[in-house]
Amino acid sequence: MTKKSIFILLFLVGIAGIGFYIYYNSSNANEQVVAKVEKPSRAAHLYQTKCAICHSGASLEAPKLESLQLLSPATVIKTLRTGVMRNQASTLSKEEQELVANYISEVNDIDEDPALIKGLCNVQEEDVAQNVSIGNWGYDLSNTRYNNRSDVSINAQNVSQLQLDWAFAFPGVSRARVQPTIAGNTIYTASQHGTVYALDKATGCIRWTFQADAEIRSAITIGTNENGKATRLYFGDFNAKVYALDLKTQSLIWTQQIDEHAVATITGSLNLYKNRLYIPVSSTEIFNAHDPNYECCTFRGSVVALSATTGKMIWKRYTISEAPSPQGLNSANRPIYAPSGAPVWTSPTIDTKRDVLYIGTGENYTRPTSVTSDAIIAMALEDGAIQWVRQTVPKDAWNGACMTPGSPNCPEDAGPDYDFGASPILIERDNASDLILAGQKSGMVYALDPDKDGAIVWQKRVGRGGIMGGVHWGMATDGTTLFVPVNDHSVYPEDAHKPAFPGVHAVDLNNGQFLWSAIEKDRCGDVQWQCSPGISAAISLTPGLVFAGALDGVLKAYAAQDGKELWVYDTNQEFEATNGIKAFGGTIDSDGPVIDAHQVFINSGYAKFGEKAGNVLLAFTLE
Repeated sequence: MTKKSIFILLFLVGIAGIGFYIYYNSSNANEQVVAKVEKPSRAAHLYQTKCAICHSGASLEAPKLESLQLLSPATVIKTLRTGVMRNQASTLSKEEQELVANYISEVNDIDEDPALIKGLCNVQEEDVAQNVSIGNWGYDLSNTRYNNRSDVSINAQNVSQLQLDWAFAFPGVSRARVQPTIAGNTIYTASQHGTVYALDKATGCIRWTFQADAEIRSAITIGTNENGKATRLYFGDFNAKVYALDLKTQSLIWTQQIDEHAVATITGSLNLYKNRLYIPVSSTEIFNAHDPNYECCTFRGSVVALSATTGKMIWKRYTISEAPSPQGLNSANRPIYAPSGAPVWTSPTIDTKRDVLYIGTGENYTRPTSVTSDAIIAMALEDGAIQWVRQTVPKDAWNGACMTPGSPNCPEDAGPDYDFGASPILIERDNASDLILAGQKSGMVYALDPDKDGAIVWQKRVGRGGIMGGVHWGMATDGTTLFVPVNDHSVYPEDAHKPAFPGVHAVDLNNGQFLWSAIEKDRCGDVQWQCSPGISAAISLTPGLVFAGALDGVLKAYAAQDGKELWVYDTNQEFEATNGIKAFGGTIDSDGPVIDAHQVFINSGYAKFGEKAGNVLLAFTLE
């Protein structure tokens, strides 16, 4: 073979080799591309078939995709495995859960790494032996939400001077709903991830944190020693577990599981009296009912009393005395159980004169119904024995399946879903009989006589009612006037013909007559989320002023005398946070403003019911 022939042969072999190399690597690359495309494609399919039916807006309770995208993959996975979606996600493998989580999230897990916590205080102060200014959700045992302490300096004359002082951002969350409590110079709050924060009241820097096992949704109750100084924190989590923390060491003292039902939870805040914690128990079973194969429903609400010292259960009283039993089959041939439901969303109100507590209950989930749903119930503090029941809407059976017409788990003649979500308020009066004041999602307010088995003294319609009220989370009173927030958004079809009255209303305690009404006008424009000037969140009161936050993110102060608007601030915007995390406000819902001395605190952001997500705690201070 000549040199030329050898050269040509080698050249051809080289060309073939290069071709093979290109072919091999392009084939391998195609496989890699397929692999990269396959997983997102599969994840998208999983999301569309398993999740989108609710998170596209069909279920008002379910956050929309844009809100879910604010959560990290780790948070989504935790929600699917141990959180609110654990039942719905039970048909997914771990791999599929991870695929869905990574498909949904637009947040990096590292953003929530506790080791990378930002915004720590430069100088750590001791968090013990401080006076408590706001120790529970309702400001006092009676849940009046009225702060008339002598150190409150904000009034009708200077409220216009309130200025934003600082903003704190909860990392990687889509809602901020734990109403702060305060002792000395420290604010106590918590996040959607179950992180408890002790923040400096003046600057918003982080003194310390504690990690619970699940989301915390209610206010953190402060326990005191014999001298009235703060020594402990008490709170419940999403999985119906109660915690006690030592303030001196910031460490766990005890935990107690208070309900074994798979979807039991704690929504209302704990109340503390004479070394006993009184805990309301609700559930997320109304979401499970969306699944036609779910055996609906087996949860029933309750109140639990624990020793504050040891966490030992002292008593537990169900709102429905008999356990649910089979009542036939739904149209998907799955068993129906009843009576069920009557959850307790409210923080218990403590009556020290009569040694009882008062709660409000929600609807039944199935039929037949009980006489204790949609009711105010009095229970003995000693053993939980039911003293009396005042039901205002009988035979109310409803669950989340009713949001989808024809869904198998929706009871016949469903609704109207008129919970008592707002805590009852106890008013003791020197020159008249004491009253229990109760606002309902129906738009009705009731004054009950605690000495006559809850007999109705007067009743007043303040709104048309709806999915989030009417009256949703909490009223306030100074003992003379009752101040009532009304939402009147997301109306039920049967109430659509009634006029809406979103805003704040002042009612005379003697007869229920209106003293004034501040009706809010629509400020939403053409936004794509469920925006409204309605007030679903609890309101708060100090002498001369009513503070209220609306679904559109606007926080206002009204004159208590006549309802005149004295100060306004739009929280639906971005902020520079003390902890260096992107901070943004949105809807104000659930918990209300906290007024302390010369400051006002409010959470903004609530990714449920199609509302606007957010992650911020704002602090306003008098100039």
